[in-house]
Formats: sequence, structure tokens, C-alpha cells
Amino acid sequence: MTSQATTKNVIAVLLSAIESRDLRAIRNALHPSATWQNVPHAPVHGRESVMALLASIVCWSDKVQWDVVSVVIENNVGWLERRDRFWIDGEEYSVACNGIFTIDPATQTVLSVRDYVDLGEWRSRVGPVLADFSRRSPDAVVQRHRAAVERLDPVTMAADYALNAVLERPGACFESYYAIADYFDSVPSSLAGRKLTFGPMESIGSDRVKLSWRITEGVEAAVSGHDTFQIVAGRIAHQVTTLSEGDF
Repeated sequence: MTSQATTKNVIAVLLSAIESRDLRAIRNALHPSATWQNVPHAPVHGRESVMALLASIVCWSDKVQWDVVSVVIENNVGWLERRDRFWIDGEEYSVACNGIFTIDPATQTVLSVRDYVDLGEWRSRVGPVLADFSRRSPDAVVQRHRAAVERLDPVTMAADYALNAVLERPGACFESYYAIADYFDSVPSSLAGRKLTFGPMESIGSDRVKLSWRITEGVEAAVSGHDTFQIVAGRIAHQVTTLSEGDF
């Protein structure tokens, strides 16, 4: 028999991960065979499918907060009444949910979620917003990413990358959102005490943007280069970093 404390903690870890907007933390909180169902729609099966479902809104949110109204725990199952709140492009969108969470005691991860929610009302409000994000111009996507780099915010730096994105730079290739996010964790310390200046963006065809940059101060010699981004459905699908001088 699973203790109430264990079940409550496993569920809390998932909710905290969702609020962090870090897909790595969310993925770690889910069982490899996880399922997620927004009733009455069919469930999605498998952790990677669940991640695709959650990433569609979590990554484009500036802030996520899931307020738990009530909790009932019995063995490895928790019933949570919540209000899920998402801030997207400065506006808050919220929805009332009643969820049934089942955990796997052996791995201490969430095995399934069955959420009861008024999807009609929710999608009528947030659907057009997410659709607009998926139709963003390549310039708009890169501008959002650039702002995150300027703030040295690793989670937001990774937020606009597709789950299967690839980032290539001299001597390294990061394949998948998760590897790219790990790389961005190192960026704040790499840029500490240094001045990063971006040049103008240059559109290349209909789906690519070139962004030049230069690092001065705190380095023996200036470092400069440019990044070429390919944008697909409002997300960065491929990035190539080219160095003109030095490295950081």
C-alpha cells in the first residue's frame, strides 16, 4: 500500500515542474508509460506524447501557476480540484480542472492523469492565442529568444525550440529540446562579466533568420559570430552557430 505522503509528494513534484516551465523537470516527473486525458477527448499515450501535449502551452507561457483548491489522496491515487493559470503574452488565461492522478510507487513518478475540464470554453479562449504563436514570423520567434538570452534566463531561452530541434555549434551538436536546455544552463556563467551585443537580424528566405552578435569585456579578445535559425510552426527547429573570431 502506498502512503498518502508519497502519493501527495509525487503529484506535487509534477505540479511544481509544470509551474517551472522546464520540460526536463516535467519529463522527469512522468512515468515512461504515462498517459494524459482531457476528458472527453481520447488520452495520449507515452511520456513523449504527453510532453508534446504539455509543451504546446507551457513553453509559450511567460508564467504558469496551478492553484490547488482541494486534495483527496487514497493509496496511489490523488483527486485534485485546481485552477490552472497561464500568462501568455501579458494576458492571463485560467481554467477550472478536476484531475485524477495515479502514481507509480516504484519509480515515484506520475503514471496517469485524467482531467475533467470545460475544453470548449478553454479552447475558445486560448486556442486562437496559441494559433497566433504557431504562425509567428521567424523574426518574432528570434526576437523572443534574443530577449531571453539578454535576460540570461535559461528556461525561456529554450522555450521556443521544438522538441526535436537541433543546435549546431563548432565542436558540438545538441539534438532535442532537452540537450539544448542543458546547454543553455551553462550560458549565464559563460557570459558572466561579459558584454553581449546583438547586431541586426537578417531574413533569409521565408523561414530563416540570421542574427549576428559580439562579446566584449571579460575576455582576452573579442568573440563574434552569428546564428542562423530555421523556424517551423512558430518554433526554432534548427540553429547553426558560426564563429568569426574566438569562442566563449
